[in-house]
Order: sequence, then C-alpha cells, then structure tokens
Amino acid sequence: MQNDPIEEIKQRLDIADVIGGYVSLKKSGRNYKGNCPFHGEKTPSFMVSPDMQIYKCFGCGKGGDIFSFIKEVEGVEFNQALKILAEKAGVTLTQTYSDPNSEKKELIFKLNSIAAQYYSYILLQHSAGKEALTYVKSHRKLKPKTIEEFKIGYAPSQWGALYDLLVKKGYSPEIIEEAGLCSKKSSGIGYIDRFRNRIMFPLIDINGKIVGFSGRIFDPEDKGPKYMNTSDTLVFNKSAFVYGLDKARLSIKQEGAIFVEGYMDVISAHQAGLNNVVAVSGTALTQTQLKILSRYTKDLTFAFDSDSAGINAVFRAVDLAERDGFNLNITLFPKKYKDLDEYLQEKTKSDAKELFKNSLSVYDFFLLITVKNQDKNTAAGKRAIVNELSKLFKQLRDPITIDHYSKRVAEILNIDEHTIREAFTSGKVLETSFGIEASSISTSKDYFAVHTVKLSKESAESYMLALLLKADLDISQTIVYKLGQRDFTNPAIQDIFKELKEYLLGRKRKFEISHFKNRFKEETAELVSDLYLWDVSAVTDSEEIFLRELDTTYKRLKTVSLKRELKSLAEKIKQAELTNDAKALKLHQNKFKELSQKLK
Repeated sequence: MQNDPIEEIKQRLDIADVIGGYVSLKKSGRNYKGNCPFHGEKTPSFMVSPDMQIYKCFGCGKGGDIFSFIKEVEGVEFNQALKILAEKAGVTLTQTYSDPNSEKKELIFKLNSIAAQYYSYILLQHSAGKEALTYVKSHRKLKPKTIEEFKIGYAPSQWGALYDLLVKKGYSPEIIEEAGLCSKKSSGIGYIDRFRNRIMFPLIDINGKIVGFSGRIFDPEDKGPKYMNTSDTLVFNKSAFVYGLDKARLSIKQEGAIFVEGYMDVISAHQAGLNNVVAVSGTALTQTQLKILSRYTKDLTFAFDSDSAGINAVFRAVDLAERDGFNLNITLFPKKYKDLDEYLQEKTKSDAKELFKNSLSVYDFFLLITVKNQDKNTAAGKRAIVNELSKLFKQLRDPITIDHYSKRVAEILNIDEHTIREAFTSGKVLETSFGIEASSISTSKDYFAVHTVKLSKESAESYMLALLLKADLDISQTIVYKLGQRDFTNPAIQDIFKELKEYLLGRKRKFEISHFKNRFKEETAELVSDLYLWDVSAVTDSEEIFLRELDTTYKRLKTVSLKRELKSLAEKIKQAELTNDAKALKLHQNKFKELSQKLK
C-alpha cells in the first residue's frame, strides 16, 4: 500500500525548519519564538513547537501545522501548499488531492457574485441608490467606467434586502451567513444583512473572483465604523489579501508597486492611469501580503496617509518589508493633502509620477521624521534622535551607508561623528541623564510583573500547568502529587490537571507532549498546545530560577486554594450556628482551625 504523502511530508520536514525559512526564530526553552509573519508586532508572540509540530501566535491567534502555515504565508490553497512542501521534502505526488471545502467555497463565490450584481444594480439603476450615486460621482469624482471596472455598488438601508433575495434564490441562511453577507439578529431569531446603507467595494482576488466586500459609510449622520469588511471566510483571509492586485499585477512587474492605505486611493490612482497601486484590506500590512507582492516585484514604495496613524503604519510596514529584501522608498504628500485620493482630486498623473520619482529612501524618511519629532538643540533631544535611529541602523551591514548617515546625523546634531557611528553599529542606546538605559526594563522583570503580581486566579492556574508541562519528569511528578483538582477552579484546567496526574503516575519514560495532547478532544487539546507553547523561557533557561518559580507558583496556588476553602468553611460555620447544629459546627470549626494553621 502506498504511503500517504501528507504524512510522509510531515515526517520528513521539521516545522521549525520550514517556518525558519520565513521567520527569524530564536530558541525559547523547548520551543522557538519570533515575530508573527501574519500581523505586525515588535514583541515576539509567535511560538513554534518541534515536539508537537505546530505553531501558534498569541497575538493574532493564528496557528496550525506546516500545511496551514504555507497556505497562510503564501496565500495559496491546500493543493498548492501540498506541492510546495512536497518539493521541499522530496516527496513525489502521484495524485491530485481535493480540497474538502471546494464545493462550499464555490457556493460562497457564487453568493458574492450575486451580491455584487445586486449592489451594482441598486447603485446604478434603482431609486434607493440615487444619493449614493451622487456621492460617488460628484464627491468622489469617479467616472462611470471606473465604477463599472471596480464593480462598485450600494447596499440599501433595509435590514434584510439582500438576505431575502438570496433565500428566494434557494440559498440557505447558514451558507449566506458563512459567506459573511448576513448575521443573526440579536434576538437569535432571523437574520439581517451585514452591510446596510454603505458604498460597496467588492474584494476581487487575482483570479477575478469576488472573495468579500468592504462597505463605506457616506451619510454624515451615520455613526457606524467608516469601513466594514467581510470577516475571514473560507474564501477570504484579510491578512493574505491585497486590494487591486487583480488589476495592478502586470504594471507592478514593470514599474514596481506603490502601496497605499485606502481603497479609494487605489481606485483614484487607476482612474488617473497609475496602474501599479495596491492597498491593504482592513488590516495592518502583513508579512503574507508582502510575500504575495514579492512574486511580482522587489521594488516597493509606501504612500500612506500623512497623518500620525499613517506615519506609524509606515514604521511598521518598513520593518516587515526590510525582512523580505524589498527595495524601499517612502512618498510624503504635500501638507494640504492627506492621501493619494485627495492629491489626485487636484493633481494629474504626471504630478503623481514626479512625486513618486522623488520619494525618500527608508533612511532619509526615518531621519526626517525622527529629527522633526524631537528638539535637536537640546541634549535630551539629540539623545532621543540617536537612540531612535540606532534601532534602524543596527541591522545594517553596509559600512558605506552607515558612514554616510553617521556623518549626516553628526552634522545635523552638531555632535561627534564617532559617537553616532558607535551607536549605529552596536545598536546600544545612549544613557539618559539618570544613567539608566532607555528601555532598560529586562525581559525577566517584565515577565514576572505580568506572570506573578498581576496574574488573575484563572491565569495563575494556567501558568502552573504551563510550567509543569515543561518540567523534568521527576519534578513534575513531585508537584502534581502535592496538588489536587480542588486547587484549580477553571473546568478545562481541572480536566488537564486530572489527565496530567494520571499520565505521570508511575511513568518512567520521558514526558511526550504530542502523546499527552492526544488524550483530549479538539478544544482542550488546543488549550494544551497553548500552555506548552506559552513562552516561559525567562524562567526555564536556568534550572535554579525554574525550580524557584515552580515552588513559588505552587505555594501561591495552594494559598489561594486554602483561602477559598476557608471561605467556604466560614459559610458552613455560619449556617451551623443559625441551625443550632452543634455537631456540624464543631466539625467545621476544627477543620477551619486546621487549615488556618497551614496559612501561617
């Protein structure tokens, strides 16, 4: 019988090696950690477990095995992910593997297509869309050809107009909801349209299929969110979707990509003849979106909004794009224009081309913004500027670029060039006037602040289990035998502890997390994975610190448990006094005294 290629791939490839090709991973106890490729983050919360062959991001919640990772990071379907991994593993595929959700996906595509046609009809031909059409044509200055090309429509204000139409066409409420086109009423009975009284922008993938929608308010009296997007579905993943790429990819191959923030920026750009402009979709720029773009170009210009949020978005985006080796430039709009859409309301395609041509390099942009935000004439301001810039330049290996900017910064700040170069090459921050380094709080200090003092009752219990799952067999056996289920209050944690105690009873062989996890149903098994992936490396890297932390956590847990039991006994004593039950009263008082002694 032929081997299952999926299992063969899993046996040949280690998840840490596969993910390590996309993410810079560092050892963290038995696991690895790094910055999540699916959402922008500065503090690593992305964990990889070689023992369980899974990953989990504690920031955005995404997780799975090597197949789900490749699907997510490459923005491909299962079949393509299988091919990519089979090639890495040297496994020959002799048959085509079908997606078990393929029929449902086609149904959602069909629903989205019907919805787009309906929204377009309401905007262009129905009286209900008259005001919306005036807004689109007069206020946004969109031409009929552009409206048609981008399939722009209008969702009427009625509560269930689209839902009723789709039900009449024979589609079930469940699949309409799964497509993200309706939601259950707050009463739990019946459904309402997700999008109401909004200009509708269909989200179209590179195959020309509508995967979702974004609805924008246009009525000044509407207090809802400015944009409302389709939630993630079987066919739409916002972190792996690039708006406008279906129309821009050929131009991007020739001219490079211009990345903007808004849908209207893209639409106005294409209307003006700037066909290499694309946007993120209802999320901060992700590594996955950049991976998708990298198939077409390595030349990328950020033209984000000129407000503070836009500037911050550039900082986050640059950090991600640098990792993928993009050639980066930053476009800053003249003060009177917030974004590309506003700019093109008054300017021409030639003006925009010239603006993009004169974009700043990443380093010039950071230098400009950093100096602008600080007082370069004071010692504190100079220190802050150098410290901020050193975060960027410490990653550089090019001595010529470092030399160039060391001289420039030294001239701007009127301080010694050697001091600047040392800060840029070492990445060390300059000391503050108090002699303490900026960002001097250590990881372990932050860690203990979060995981001891501020722990809630439930998370303290979780923390105990997270430590036990990483302890050596003899140590974990010693502690679990001293604990009981009554020491935990969360039902899921109680179940895991009960199984752990049974699993460790008399065990001689090494603890194997993958075997232990298989004792649970899906939801609890996922919690076990999360506990094992929890980054507790601040206390596990040293055996002495780890043992001390285990002991401290054990004592804290027992103390909380004793106090809980004493509170219960106090209630029983009170009840016995009210009912004049002398026997019960004496029993509870003796028990109360016994437990109270343990607290001392």
